[in-house]
Amino acid sequence: MKKILFISSSRADYGLLRNVILEVKKNKKVKVFVLVTGSHLSKEYGNTFKEIEKDGLKNNIFKKQLIKKSFTEKDISNYISQSITNCSNILYKLKPEKIVILGDRYELLGCAIASMSHRTPIVHIHGGEVTLGAIDDSIRHSISKLSHLHFPIHDDYRKRLIQLGENPKTIFNYGGLGAYSIKNTKFKSKFDLEDELKINLDKKIFLITFHPTTLEKNSANYQVSNLIAALKKFNDVIKIFTSPNFDHENKEIKKKILNFTNRNKNTFFYSSLGHLNYISLMKLSNVVIGNSSSGVLETPSLGIPTVNIGNRQNGRIISQNIINSKYEKNNIEISIRKALALDKKKLFKAGSPFYRQGTPQKIAKKIISFKCDLKKNFQDLK
Repeated sequence: MKKILFISSSRADYGLLRNVILEVKKNKKVKVFVLVTGSHLSKEYGNTFKEIEKDGLKNNIFKKQLIKKSFTEKDISNYISQSITNCSNILYKLKPEKIVILGDRYELLGCAIASMSHRTPIVHIHGGEVTLGAIDDSIRHSISKLSHLHFPIHDDYRKRLIQLGENPKTIFNYGGLGAYSIKNTKFKSKFDLEDELKINLDKKIFLITFHPTTLEKNSANYQVSNLIAALKKFNDVIKIFTSPNFDHENKEIKKKILNFTNRNKNTFFYSSLGHLNYISLMKLSNVVIGNSSSGVLETPSLGIPTVNIGNRQNGRIISQNIINSKYEKNNIEISIRKALALDKKKLFKAGSPFYRQGTPQKIAKKIISFKCDLKKNFQDLK
């Protein structure tokens, strides 16, 4: 029986991987395993590994905690080293046919390096993208070069993988898992969200996620302070914050947000909403604000006006529903007001550049059937 090991380090990547995992799991000739690491195992971030257990995978999970206390450059290097060791031990024991990685987290880079040394083929989802403001950019391209089967979410990203020297015969654009998931999800109702979150959603809603821009050193305090100053200009609005990533300077961001939410009414902070709650809130929101990839990759499917702040997502395809903002307070405020004036019906009709039918089914089928060649030839551009 084939063994396929999926790697998940956060609620964000599992929310995208979930449908592929469940599709692969349907095949009687394949046994699915999930290596759970990163923020999944953090109480501070909501112990989100429990979402995976609820999907019937409890007996197929390997939990590997990274001992995270701070986020200096030295710490991040140590966490990558821990990931290499943790994943290597599992690969030695399990001997999977392939491992599947989505995205660009440093925990995932460690797993890719371990897989390379074990001569285990790597499947990479979301390669070929560019995000100039974060170290994720270099990590993503590194994982792509270590990988043997690729699933970019847009033809522009497919071309970039070919530019990186990857064989076109190993690259398949079946669309974005986030865009597919949103189009095929039964969202929670406003009533259910109010009951679960214990808040009244009776005003305009701002859904806010702001992560560290990891290539802009010592800038988090300035950036989040300007964001909060701009948000103060909007009264009688419900402001819902989700937690920043496990990254450099995340504590500064979280401290500022908690100080703001504790002192102001109609402001709330959640370590983890869970994927379904998050996208259900997104659907109800008047504006999504911040610098999260979900603002660029998922909001177009719902036609939700979005303010993308700063450089963290620079290089990604920007849809009609997104307004790019600089870090300055006045620019953020003006961008939010522009977003509020957008026509949601027109934005929804425009749709997402990342949506295609049958995305998880096609990816799952190809993962199972594709014969990876460990001997990778660099494909020169002609």
